[in-house]
Amino acid sequence: MKRLTVTLTAVGTVLALAAIGPDHPAQAQPAKGAPAAYERVREVMDDRFKDMKLAGEPDRDFAALLIAHHEDLIFLARTQLEHGADEQLRRMAQRIIDEQQKQISELKDWQVRNRQPDYRAKANQAPHGSGPLDRTAATAPQVQAAAPVQPAAQAPASQLPMVSGTVEKVDAGAGKVTIDHGPIPNLDMDAMTMVFRVQDPALLQGVKAGDRVQFQADRVNGQISVVRFGSGGAQSAPSQSAVQPVAAANLPTVLGTVEKVDTGAGKITIDHGPIPNLNMDAMTMVFRTQDPTVLKGVKAGDRIRFQAARVNGQISVVRIQKGK
Repeated sequence: MKRLTVTLTAVGTVLALAAIGPDHPAQAQPAKGAPAAYERVREVMDDRFKDMKLAGEPDRDFAALLIAHHEDLIFLARTQLEHGADEQLRRMAQRIIDEQQKQISELKDWQVRNRQPDYRAKANQAPHGSGPLDRTAATAPQVQAAAPVQPAAQAPASQLPMVSGTVEKVDAGAGKVTIDHGPIPNLDMDAMTMVFRVQDPALLQGVKAGDRVQFQADRVNGQISVVRFGSGGAQSAPSQSAVQPVAAANLPTVLGTVEKVDTGAGKITIDHGPIPNLNMDAMTMVFRTQDPTVLKGVKAGDRIRFQAARVNGQISVVRIQKGK
């Protein structure tokens, strides 16, 4: 916890320094694409914990939430290294990455031990749910206020590009929709799966998980939002059977553990080590597969070796080999 406190203090210093303003000497202008990158950081950090499913066991939930917290800090620091110019902040960002990665490794080692059939807690350890707060009071329910309705996008809809995507989740009450989408040129955003806000709740009427949609998105009052769904269905993306000019033989092999397989959607969730060719740290991530046969015979819990690359703007697994 002491190390976590130091890290949070460091992040607070980063944000404070960044907010000093134009009077600060040698103030660097953000590089092209930086606003969109930091918008993605904010969206991920804002929604990640709310969307996590807890196991109901204090030890496991603590480890999972702490890993997610460390990965968010790495995401923020990595974005600073990609777009920031101030050397002091860049050195601080690198220290954050190094410290957080070490703690993630320790937590994941514990998770592996915890999954073993012969894992045993200390003999004198109290049972789950018997901590001081459990004995003295029940947790009070939290009520989340409804988000205020925002005005429509400033740019006319006719000037916004139409983007294809697949709806993964609809939360009409919160005015949010999760879409696995292609690139969004006006937001300088790559293909990814993202939670969007909707400025008009009526937009979500008749929209459900699994729908193939066309939509327009824009930044409204600082929030990336869906402003319109198209009336026609989206065209299917061309299938890819292999990485395009990159040969699989030239890609590094990465170790990982499969956490989830969604064959229908062509996706696989892997808890993996660093991926050098993608400049990606060790983390748990959902990958696409351009060839559905790659997932044949792969199931949750499998230890695998795999190769990944960017195909048509999407980070994808192109080869999987089972076994350590």
